[in-house]
Amino acid sequence: MKYKKIGERLIESGLITEDQLKTALDEQKKTGELIGAILFSKGFITQQGLLKVLSMSHTGETAEQKEEVSIPEGIEDIVRQSTTALRSEGEKAVSVDVSLVPIVRLVENIIFSSIDMGATDIHIGPDSRGTRVRYRIDGRLRHAMYLPKSLLPAIVSRVKIMGSMNIAENRVPQDGSTTISRKNLKYDVRISTFPIVDGENIVMRMLNKSQLILGLENLGFEKSDVESINASLNMPYGMILMSGPTGSGKTTTLYSALSIINSVYKNIFTIEDPIEYHLPLIRQSQVNVKAGLTFASGLRSILRQDPDVILVGEMRDFETAELAIRSALTGHLVFSTLHTNDAASSLPRLIDMGVEPFLLASTVDTVISQRLVRVLCDNCKEAYSPAKGSVPFSASDMGEGPAIYRAVGCEKCNDSGYKGRTVIYEIMKMNSAIKELTSRKASSGMIAEAAKESGMRTMLENGKRKVLAGITTWEEVLSTTRSES
Repeated sequence: MKYKKIGERLIESGLITEDQLKTALDEQKKTGELIGAILFSKGFITQQGLLKVLSMSHTGETAEQKEEVSIPEGIEDIVRQSTTALRSEGEKAVSVDVSLVPIVRLVENIIFSSIDMGATDIHIGPDSRGTRVRYRIDGRLRHAMYLPKSLLPAIVSRVKIMGSMNIAENRVPQDGSTTISRKNLKYDVRISTFPIVDGENIVMRMLNKSQLILGLENLGFEKSDVESINASLNMPYGMILMSGPTGSGKTTTLYSALSIINSVYKNIFTIEDPIEYHLPLIRQSQVNVKAGLTFASGLRSILRQDPDVILVGEMRDFETAELAIRSALTGHLVFSTLHTNDAASSLPRLIDMGVEPFLLASTVDTVISQRLVRVLCDNCKEAYSPAKGSVPFSASDMGEGPAIYRAVGCEKCNDSGYKGRTVIYEIMKMNSAIKELTSRKASSGMIAEAAKESGMRTMLENGKRKVLAGITTWEEVLSTTRSES
């Protein structure tokens, strides 16, 4: 049976018109919300009508639609009971014994549903329509559900209790953590609350230690590039830098690099904020500013621990950067990260911090810059011939016939067309030309040109190769390398 999307089914059922669906689809492109939620919020369909169509047994029904049925229907009773319980307590969240009301089950349902859908983050907060719940899946925020506005205080209190936080304090941000189990897997949950207009916003980061993917090839690095990185890892001393924005996978790539050289014969230390995953044999330490443990103070102490290899989670200031650079000069292999747009910008950024150019030229060996792009779902991706001029590929690039793919959407990918993520990257190896430019405080543009002349493939070029290999789409590459393109 041909798979039919929810919009088609609603039209066939006579519950909405084609114009109403078009209006909802236009908004979905902007917001990323579920089409059913948009239709309901605009008054085009009743909740009962939506649930009726969603709950029909259809071959090809998406996992997202099934999830939507199990959450409005599965939670409906919980919401009703919770609302009643809160009303009886005068809607004062602090006075509600959350262990005795269904809020506990509601929050559990939200967390478990996020895990089942492969989310890395849960966002809960107020907006004009009520309490909005969103999940970040493969790097993109997606609307999950709306709950009554009156439930937010109790949800916040329950989450704070889980994270051992102060439920009576709602004027300042708080951080907490907890551990939960789901399907025989344990998850570390990092919780952050933030006071905003109309309440507090909650973000929960879900970390599944058993799903940490290590190995540069597994992350998406090509074989020849892995060999180039391995050569740098075998240096007795020097510095390897990772650059990219928050959420670009820098830490995972560094963990993969450390796992290659990790052995009982090497003393490896890290100073991180936060520690994402615990690695065997490696001595990992967590920044604690209140206790006086910063990147700089931690690095000083690590140097007294006879280390061979040091990972500095981030070089945020001159003191940390200079200590890390001097550590690489004095016989240590040092890894660290920077928030820059590309590999070439990393060197001028450190110079702007106050690091002497000649020190950088003497210590830095490799700079890797990366982004994460979504991988096309193998079950539903569709080959097509792009319109002339729509993609920067020549006929010789694509060969005979369609050679690139587009996202479609199916049950296995929650109707998104993508499943999982991979890296696109550039690797800049220091050579005499780049060292000389660095010593002269040359611009990042001049350094980038020298790197390309020596054979560096840019992130955009690496992304193009992954598009031609059918791994991702050109639109996805552009969305993560917009400034470079």
